[in-house]
Amino acid sequence: MTENTNRRVQYLAGICASLAFTFTGATISWSSPVIPKIKSGEVNIQLTNAQISWVVALAALGALPGCYIGQVLSERLGRRRTICGAAVPGIAGAAMILFTKTPEVMYVARILMGISNGITAVVTMIYLTEIADKEVRGALGMVVQVMINLGALAMYGIGPFVSYNVLNSLVTTLPIFNMLVCLWIPESPYYHLKDERYAEAKKAFMMIKGCKDQKWADQQLGLIRMHVRESMENKSTLKELLCKVKYRKAVYIIAGLKIFQYMTGSLAIQSYLEIIFTQSTSISGPYVSIVYGFVQLGAGVGATFLAGYFGRRILMIVSCSGVALSLTAVGIYFYLQDYIKINSATLSAISFVPLIGVLVFNILYAVGIGTIPYIMQAELFPINVKTVASSAATMISCILNFTVTKSYQSIKDVFGHYIVFWIFAGIAYVGVFFVYFLVPETKGKSLEEIQDFMQGPRHLETEVLNVPEAIQAKRDDA
Repeated sequence: MTENTNRRVQYLAGICASLAFTFTGATISWSSPVIPKIKSGEVNIQLTNAQISWVVALAALGALPGCYIGQVLSERLGRRRTICGAAVPGIAGAAMILFTKTPEVMYVARILMGISNGITAVVTMIYLTEIADKEVRGALGMVVQVMINLGALAMYGIGPFVSYNVLNSLVTTLPIFNMLVCLWIPESPYYHLKDERYAEAKKAFMMIKGCKDQKWADQQLGLIRMHVRESMENKSTLKELLCKVKYRKAVYIIAGLKIFQYMTGSLAIQSYLEIIFTQSTSISGPYVSIVYGFVQLGAGVGATFLAGYFGRRILMIVSCSGVALSLTAVGIYFYLQDYIKINSATLSAISFVPLIGVLVFNILYAVGIGTIPYIMQAELFPINVKTVASSAATMISCILNFTVTKSYQSIKDVFGHYIVFWIFAGIAYVGVFFVYFLVPETKGKSLEEIQDFMQGPRHLETEVLNVPEAIQAKRDDA
């Protein structure tokens, strides 16, 4: 970064793009205040426990086609227009829920909301990593978790105290607002360079960097352009991504991180939060949910600052360790309550355990494993497979999310609440060793430096300043 540049546009564009995740957080946590309303008869829809579990889980299933749509639109229309377009199915789904009186229409509406979330998840993280300087890329990526938490807090803090229709009206306004604030953001220079639009790339680059020095901009774009050209010459399909040796390391790492991100139960806990607290503490479920929401939001903000000081690996190791221990403690409480059936006096003495355990889980999940996999899936793959890889990673997330949220109720009913939490904890313990032995550190590295590390050094003409001459030299060498 030179004296003639500043990061104001990076921060503003990153925050505006990340706002789309408030709808994701609201979609995930929507069921927490809604399930009690349905069971109390407040909602003019009759749903069984099985139907409720489908309503909760179908948003994750809907994100599967959303991932593919996001991949295609991101490549054809660009990152910016895809981020804006992601709001359309979200608006449609939220409006359908607002007016429906049948479970079948509610299923369709949740799928549409999931499609919106899938598109957002694929394209937004790509956009953030492509516009951010390496010094702030981690912190800017962490803003995503803050926005998810903000959307969840709106559901926890407002949902229990307003009518069903008012709550769903709030959900409907979120994607509309998100789309409007993203109309101004600049396109990613990487997207323009991919299609050889150098003038547009330079204009976007100088806007993003706050730069007036055209010579410096040409130097930097020259290096980026050579990486992009080299990557696009080897543009790959999903089959090649999974089969080529040079991508295998990144595929293994991201697949593993996605398992630990979702199979530790965060989305299931958020979806059934009010029910969990109602069954485990004397404090009112809605009020505890609000506390959870504020703690979650604070943890996300704190994680944003921590990402600027600590590496990805240490944050994820601490995160997985804390998640494992806290979930183990919650499982022990439910084991004593539901299986051992200890007397109420003894149980009341430790009634704080589920609350403290879930809050600690919330904090430590946000610090690392809840957010960093999003950042790394956009960092570890080169641009020629980035959208394919990001789409595939998000599809894995959707499948895992659907599996966890759909099976949560069934496992709880058959085996008990404690088994659910111990399964989540066991996966987190494995995650500690996975991160320690297999995950590389990417903090402080440019996207080009990360690719040199992941795929081996490539001999780029880093000292050549004139862009056309640099490209011609590369062709002559070939």
